[in-house]
Formats: sequence, structure tokens, C-alpha cells
Amino acid sequence: MKYNSPWIKVLNKRNILKIVHENRPVSRSEISEITGLTPSSVTRITKELIEEGFVQEIGSEGKNSPGRRRILLDIKNEAFLSLVFDVGVNVTTYGLGYFDGTVSLGGSFETPRAPEKFFMKVREIFEKYSLDNKISRVSLSVPGMVNMEENRILMAPNLGWHDVSINELLQLDVPILADNEANLSVLAEKYHSADMKDVKEAVFIVVREGVGTGVLIDGKLYRGPTYTAGEAGHMTVDMHSNRRCHCSNKGCWEFYASINWAIEHYEGKLDGKNAIEKFAALKKREDSRKVLEKLAQNIAIGIVNIVNILNPEIVILGGEVQDLGEYFYRIIQEEVKRRALKDAAKQLKIRPSIFGTISSNLVGAAVLAVENIIENVK
Repeated sequence: MKYNSPWIKVLNKRNILKIVHENRPVSRSEISEITGLTPSSVTRITKELIEEGFVQEIGSEGKNSPGRRRILLDIKNEAFLSLVFDVGVNVTTYGLGYFDGTVSLGGSFETPRAPEKFFMKVREIFEKYSLDNKISRVSLSVPGMVNMEENRILMAPNLGWHDVSINELLQLDVPILADNEANLSVLAEKYHSADMKDVKEAVFIVVREGVGTGVLIDGKLYRGPTYTAGEAGHMTVDMHSNRRCHCSNKGCWEFYASINWAIEHYEGKLDGKNAIEKFAALKKREDSRKVLEKLAQNIAIGIVNIVNILNPEIVILGGEVQDLGEYFYRIIQEEVKRRALKDAAKQLKIRPSIFGTISSNLVGAAVLAVENIIENVK
């Protein structure tokens, strides 16, 4: 690609907007230092971004004398709104995503088994929200593999969805985005977590009805050439198992590390109309400790394999296990330390996701929309 003058200006504009996002609040002089652009160029471009509604001035900092106080820039939170969906195997939640990568929850509905019915519901919600809001993107977190180039769900095994064209089923007049739920969780943590700011290698594990992993390599999300990277839930951990997984393999890790395993192996009766509700009930039971400790060990076995292969600096757990408390994570830490390569586990940090009420997947869908908006700034 030839880099002519107008194109360089566009690249600089996108870069400055990205810097404001990542370092907010930030002064023009700091932007100049980070980018190497002249102060006059930064002033000109930030003026454009303010006029176009991306950025706003929010006050100043610095000594009163000598010299001028620095005016601080921040992004305009409501400059762009996205409608975001966390597609669950049983329940889908949705909400509004803001330009700062945060989300306000809207509601939830039972996930229809047929993709046609699911996207019909998405369209209904979009039309309802569009009455009072200017929606600029629709962004979906999917429990499966998504070809982002074609906007096609390759396979969502626990939903029974295969080769689903999102664009054909959801024809809207705004861009539609979708990605794997664990990939989006990595994006959310990278964007919002203080301990992820300088991390180059990380893995996010979503534990729900299945197990998904998002992988950060050299500071970038790794999706693979055919968008199937990170499907660690389908690595074989039991070579002698006869139980066939939705993915057609046998002995998959998610048989042992998902919430379904804990529900199946708990000896009491659990109320709830789906796995999420039953696992929520299980977590409240006083006699659930034994099965949850075993679940922690099962999760640790998969983490050992991941750590030995990828050598991440941090492993984050989300989904339905992020609120299980210190004992759960201590068991995982100890098991991983005992089994993994000594040097691979030496500086490894394992922790729950920082997201609670609003899932990391949903926040990640909002961050994906923010990134897409920045990438398309002219």
C-alpha cells in the first residue's frame, strides 16, 4: 500500500484517537511525546476529533506558574452507541455499549435453538432500541468459532449451530460484528485491567456449559488463519473416554472442566431450568465444596497444558467460576505449580476476571465495537 499524505493523516487521526482511549485523560503534549508528531499536528487533529464528537476537553492539570496548565482530553462516552449481545447456550443477555468500552445492561432472553429465531429476536431488540438511540454497531459474543472476515459462525457446538451466516439472517443498516466469547473477554481485560496494560502473553478461560479460551500473543489477540485458535476446551484430556463431545471428539477437557461436570457429579438435587441456574444453586449449597474443589483440579489440568505450550504471564478465569473465592483459585494455583514446567509457572499469575454483574464477554463485545469505530475513522 502506498502511503500518500491524506492516508498518513487518516492513520495519525486513528492513532491519536486510540491513544486518547488507552491513556485517558491525556494532554496534547503527552500525545505528541507518545506519537512523535509535532504539537501543531496534534492540535490540528485533536481539533477535528473534538468537532466530530469523538473527543472532549475535560479540564486541566499542572502548576499554575510558571507555564500554562495542560488541558486534558477524554473520549466522549456517548459519541457512539453499540447494541451488544452475550449469546449464551441457554440465556442471552444484551445491553448498550458506550464509546469508553463500558456497558449498561438491558435484559435477557432464553436463547432459541434455531439460529433463524435467534437473529429474529436480535432484530426485534435492535428496532426497539433504535427508537430512542442512534445505534452505530451491533456486536455479538458467540460461544464458538467465528470467521470474522465472512461474519459466519463456523461452529457453536453447545448450541448445535454450524455454518451460520450472520449477515444473511440479520440484515441491518449498521455494521454487524461478532467474535468468540473468550476472545472478547481477553479484549475486555486488556482494555480495562490495570495488570494487563503491559502484558504481552495472556489466556482467558471462559467456564460455562462449555470451556473456551482466548489467547493473547505478543500483545495481539490470536485467532488463527481459519479463526479456530483457542478452542482448548476441545483438547483431549482422557484418551480412553467413550463419551462423544459436540465437536465429534472424545475425552474433551470441557467434559471435566465445565459447569455441567459439577452439576452431574453433585449428589444432591438442584433447582433451575438450565445449567446456569443449577450451577448458581450449587454454589450456594453448603455441601458443594467437595465437587467444586474437584472442578478446580480438573480446570487446573487443562491450564497446565496451556501454560506448558504458551508460557503466558497471566491466566484469567471467567464465566460462572469467577466468583468462587480464594480457596478455588488456591487449588488451581497449587495444582498448576505442581504439574507445570517449573520455569513456565514461576512468574505465572492466575486470577478471576475483574467483571462481575456484567460479563467479560458483553464488555468485550462493546470494546470490539469501539475498535471497529476507531479503525473506520476517516
